[in-house]
Amino acid sequence: MSSNFKVKYLIICLVLLVVIGVFVLIFKPTIEVYYNNEITDNIEIEVGSSIGEFKSSSKYIGKDISKEIKVNNEVDTSKVGEYTVNFNIKKFIYNVNKKVSVKVVDKTYPVITLAGKNPGNACGLDRYNEEGYTAIDNYDGDITDKVKVTNDNGFIKYEVTDSSGNTTSVNRDIITSDTEKPIIKLNGNEDVFVELNNKYEEEGYTVTDNCDKSFDNVIVENNVDTSKEGDYVVKYIVTDTSNNTNTVIRNVYVYNPETNIEATDVGTNNKGVIYLTFDDGPSIYTKKILDVLKKYNIKATFFVTKLGKDEYIKREYKEGHTVAIHTYSHSYKTVYSSVKGFFNDISKVEKRVYRITKYKPTILRFPGGSSNTISRGYKKGIMKTLTKEVTKRGYHYFDWNFAIEDCGPCAYKKSNKARESCVFNYFKKGLSKKRSNVVLMHDIKPYTASKLEDMIKYAIAKGYTFDKITMSTPEVHHKVNN
Repeated sequence: MSSNFKVKYLIICLVLLVVIGVFVLIFKPTIEVYYNNEITDNIEIEVGSSIGEFKSSSKYIGKDISKEIKVNNEVDTSKVGEYTVNFNIKKFIYNVNKKVSVKVVDKTYPVITLAGKNPGNACGLDRYNEEGYTAIDNYDGDITDKVKVTNDNGFIKYEVTDSSGNTTSVNRDIITSDTEKPIIKLNGNEDVFVELNNKYEEEGYTVTDNCDKSFDNVIVENNVDTSKEGDYVVKYIVTDTSNNTNTVIRNVYVYNPETNIEATDVGTNNKGVIYLTFDDGPSIYTKKILDVLKKYNIKATFFVTKLGKDEYIKREYKEGHTVAIHTYSHSYKTVYSSVKGFFNDISKVEKRVYRITKYKPTILRFPGGSSNTISRGYKKGIMKTLTKEVTKRGYHYFDWNFAIEDCGPCAYKKSNKARESCVFNYFKKGLSKKRSNVVLMHDIKPYTASKLEDMIKYAIAKGYTFDKITMSTPEVHHKVNN
């Protein structure tokens, strides 16, 4: 082979290679990717959002082959990170790939929520009692434990950074002034009873304050004269360094234990007499009530039900109290649907009392009193019928002329001490020497039992006497409303 031929051959091969290369380059398919109608190689989206729609296109020798593009999309938009979406098309000798980078990011700031007041109030910035806060992030969730709290110039700064570096801060302004009164807590009871000519013993007090730590300026005003019967007040006054003043009082009752508390001649002169009546028992508190009554040689009246131990009814009778009928079931539907239903119910109480005491009770109190209106819902006019019928059958019924509200407003007080104070105040306000005092009470209430002795001491100090209800006691009736 001549050298000229070889040269020609090489030239032809080179030309062919060039032609083939040009062909490959000219006719090789390309892939274009559109995101939100714009050509892109990389996108960034917020975590938790939808990735949106990718569009891609490709042509081969002028022909649209977009439908042949295969897409591999494994982007997890719920997790921060970098992902790749692969677009691939195979045609003839071509295998074309296109990659789009997807970055899932968190650019949302955490939210800090302050509990309590803003501005807050404190004696000083360093003495502010933190009222609480929460920090919630759209990606990390609850990040309250990551909050940094610092005292700044006149305010408290709360700052938190999420895992993506987004930082949020809020401030709580602090008003450094004291507007709260000191709190005086009395040692012992708020109501104290002292026998005539005995010494009044001051039980003391404690003072606390939101700012001041100690108090040497408490004023105690005491005008108690135990040589004279009467009601006295011990006043406690305290002022803090910000001039907030608080005052509390202790009631002191000086009484003569020799005051006659024997039964009066009921039926002829019962003005100023107190008839303590207890409904709905007996209960676990009846024993304490009986102990107090025994201590002061006072007789009372117990309107009993099916509840409680027989031994309490036995003791009531044995110690000279009147055991009377209230209701067996205390079901308004049972006792007020018919006359028969009423008498069947109270008959069960009669039988219980007789079984325990061999005594047949003939004094009764209607559930809800004779003035109740709830009976209207069961039988119209039944109270008018029953009030007449019980009298025909030899019973005496008793309502009351004041109540200590131990099942009413006092029962809804927040603390036992508040309930005790409430029933005691109702007792004091209800007493009158111009009439008999038939007091509605309940021996199912612990605060009634625990405050009974103070009620008795108060009444003795005021010159009242006590007695039980008997068949000769003038009846106290309400207006019948059904």
